[in-house]
Amino acid sequence: MRILFVAMFFSMIALSAYAQKRSQPKLEHIDNKKMQEQIDSSMKQLDSMNARINEGYKQTMHTVDSVNNHLQQEQNDRNLDAFMAMQKENEAKAKKAMWIRLGIGVVFLGVLVFGLMRKRKKG
Repeated sequence: MRILFVAMFFSMIALSAYAQKRSQPKLEHIDNKKMQEQIDSSMKQLDSMNARINEGYKQTMHTVDSVNNHLQQEQNDRNLDAFMAMQKENEAKAKKAMWIRLGIGVVFLGVLVFGLMRKRKKG
């Protein structure tokens, strides 16, 4: 039994060592030129990605600005309409007050004329 156990133990160690040797990747020697080319390629990809991100950001900001400008324009239009309505209301009040004062003046003028005519008749 011991012999069988020891034989199985050594065969497992041998198989696992053999499997580990094959699973390890080979390291290939990379020279400076090849490494520099990979770095340059990566940098170009990063630059193009950065340019796309910046372009998307600019488009988004342009859209946000146009929406904000539209909202501000609508707010300005509402404020102007409210101001014009208030202005018309104030003009109507002023016109009404003018007609009332004019009417009161005509009434007092009539009273004056009536009083003067009465005074002439007595005298």
